[in-house]
Amino acid sequence: MKLLTREEYDSWVKTIKTCTFCEWNKYQVVLKEFKYWVWIASIAPYWKYHTMIIPKRHFEKYSEINHKEAKELVKAINYGEDKILNSNLYRTDGSKIEKVVYFWRYRKNRYDPVSGNMRPSHFHLHLIPDRDHLWDPVVDPNAKDWDINLLT
Repeated sequence: MKLLTREEYDSWVKTIKTCTFCEWNKYQVVLKEFKYWVWIASIAPYWKYHTMIIPKRHFEKYSEINHKEAKELVKAINYGEDKILNSNLYRTDGSKIEKVVYFWRYRKNRYDPVSGNMRPSHFHLHLIPDRDHLWDPVVDPNAKDWDINLLT
């Protein structure tokens, strides 16, 4: 499997009728397999060296993780972090990668109106190189202006 642009991925995923994370051995670029988790290269990366850690068991929310999976997830994250940080990797601009960030999201509504696709319901954790100001393009300048009481 070669890596795809986001547009190529959106076209490709329309032809797939199964969860590509459940069938990771068929559809994913495996970097390291663990007992409960698989570290993969994102087949449609947002950034260079964009990787993901996916559970072998299908679940949607982090709160559905079991004790054995949670314990091993820490090992998988540490392994991926170490590989990214100790592989002498550089960004396109020539700067050395010296930190990582990881995140996941839960989508209540998985429909993507831009691509017309349903996004995967299978839990996955993104593990990517980080850099200062990486999130600036999506930072809301008015983020401080909200009523905290709405969530209490």
